[in-house]
Amino acid sequence: MFCTRPALALSPSAEEHRLRLYHTHTAERMDIVYRKGDEYLPGAIAELEYFLRDHRTGELHHFDPRLFDLLDDLTRALGRPGAEIDVICGYRTPWSNAYLRQHSSGVAEHSLHMKAMAIDIRVPGTNLSELRNAALLLHRGGVGYYLRSQFIHVDVGRVRWW
Repeated sequence: MFCTRPALALSPSAEEHRLRLYHTHTAERMDIVYRKGDEYLPGAIAELEYFLRDHRTGELHHFDPRLFDLLDDLTRALGRPGAEIDVICGYRTPWSNAYLRQHSSGVAEHSLHMKAMAIDIRVPGTNLSELRNAALLLHRGGVGYYLRSQFIHVDVGRVRWW
């Protein structure tokens, strides 16, 4: 009689979630796996929080990791997973937010940038309206469209657009 052992079930490796970022104000670049499967990688999250610090003051804030997932999902929705994202603004201290409100228009007094729940971005090689539309279709938070300044705002607050 011939006996075989059941095949061992091999668990697939956890899917890696990667972000490639370029900060337009600091000229820093980052290419980082921030999550494997359902597990956020604390060291990578800390690196992202440093990268997205207030570029005027250097202050850091803990980010809502759903924002990182939103960025990852946005590049995938564009059919460009892993595309480099230009970051215009990540975390903003209350001081920086007040400064911007005094020197430009369209800056919310209670901006989600101050809670590290928002980011202003563009994706080189992607039409800005296409980027906005992809973000709107994700239906995951706020989406602002700033054609003149060539960026969109995305956040993980309530769903809305402007």
